[in-house]
Amino acid sequence: MGALVAWSGYLQVKLMAATSEASRYESEWKKLESDYKKVTANRETTAEVERKWAALQTLATNRFLWANPLNALQFVMLTVDEVQITALKTSQTYTITEPVKPSTNAVGVVSRGKPGTSREKVSFTLDGRDTSKEAKDPSKRSTDGVFKLQEAINNNPYFKTNQVKAQLITRSPDQVDPNNPTRRFSTFTLGCEFPEVTR
Repeated sequence: MGALVAWSGYLQVKLMAATSEASRYESEWKKLESDYKKVTANRETTAEVERKWAALQTLATNRFLWANPLNALQFVMLTVDEVQITALKTSQTYTITEPVKPSTNAVGVVSRGKPGTSREKVSFTLDGRDTSKEAKDPSKRSTDGVFKLQEAINNNPYFKTNQVKAQLITRSPDQVDPNNPTRRFSTFTLGCEFPEVTR
């Protein structure tokens, strides 16, 4: 019986020592817990900033630059004498799709998130005057200045490679040139669109 009491006392002392040690560890953890939460939050913020930085780097290195199409356009214009460009309008629009963060439903099923995307749409329009003598004769469209310009754009290596097609948007009837009554001209608008790019 004495041995049982001694054993019970020994276990009680061990239990008190273990409880005291557990309390000490718990109080140490409570001191460290706020720092741990700050470090974890900072790490998540850093990861988010790095993801955004990488996305910006990708956008910067893959962004559309106007120098190449404008350079190609100047070579196109050298091939068409009867056309005068009066306006060049460029358009570059982005449609942003926000990212979807991963989530867990009430049952515990995790649905994957989706990264955000950006859809880039690039186009330009040319307004001009066609002073070719054949502009009023539909049977001679191949020698018509605006159609020569359209064909020159469509056959230019840069525009061909980038799948850009010139489309006639509007064209006015022939009219007398107020500066030279012996000449006639028509005004036109050509539209050119690059294929949409999603990043």
